[in-house]
Amino acid sequence: MRAEMVFPDGAWQEVRFGLFEPTLDYGGSTWDRDVLDPWIAAHSSILAALRQVGEPQMAAVALAHEDLWTLYAVSRVMELLILPSQPPATDPGDPTDWLPASAYRRFVAAIGGTFPAGEGFHPFLHEIVEVEPADDLQAPPVLAGQWWPGCLVGSLLLMRGGASVRAGADHLDPVLASTSTLYWAWRRRYRQVADLSHGWGGNSQWRTGFRRDYRLADRLVYNADAALDPTPPHPGGPDPSTDVDLLRHRCSTLVDHGDDQWVWDSHHVEPTAHRSAA
Repeated sequence: MRAEMVFPDGAWQEVRFGLFEPTLDYGGSTWDRDVLDPWIAAHSSILAALRQVGEPQMAAVALAHEDLWTLYAVSRVMELLILPSQPPATDPGDPTDWLPASAYRRFVAAIGGTFPAGEGFHPFLHEIVEVEPADDLQAPPVLAGQWWPGCLVGSLLLMRGGASVRAGADHLDPVLASTSTLYWAWRRRYRQVADLSHGWGGNSQWRTGFRRDYRLADRLVYNADAALDPTPPHPGGPDPSTDVDLLRHRCSTLVDHGDDQWVWDSHHVEPTAHRSAA
């Protein structure tokens, strides 16, 4: 099933030019008042469409490309806003603290998002930022700290939370899981990332589709549109076991799969009951 366009025509441009670029270039001290609040007040139709896309039944609806571009633009804003909450930049000259860490929470509240809280580690909800080795090699991953919270709009995952994790080496390689290439990520200041927008020009990069993951009552859906609108297998695609590992964690965890895997067309579904497993 494919929906008609859910977001207003040109919504991705409204997010890019009205919110992302003013945030990227902001040099003042009242970003909420100067950038966020006026944009929220002027774009109720975009926010209503975002809530609609977050409804559980939308996990079974293939979105128009323009809708996925809009979701991607929203995710780019969020990736800017979590930069101040990340570990120190690998490049000391990387200017990432022009906004307070609280700006991310303010944005999530403004768009009607919620923060998953009180739950154990799960790669659906948590991006591994740091790994503390457990004495027991077979100890499963558990949350040891939070760098920034995740964000759901309804059932749709917009941003995973940044997590410090304690785990045995049989589950996570402490160095690999925290430093390997992070797929489906536009920018992190402390690790290498891979995103389909990379390498394209200033306009073309914005025609990148957002990866839609849904947390439903009975199952977790990873990369819904890859299943709903499948493409022919890519000749450089990974084998199925590699595929699921990278799809769930979005990075290598025990074996280094490198930075050039074709992971974008992979998808997966698992029972929600397995939410506490890594």
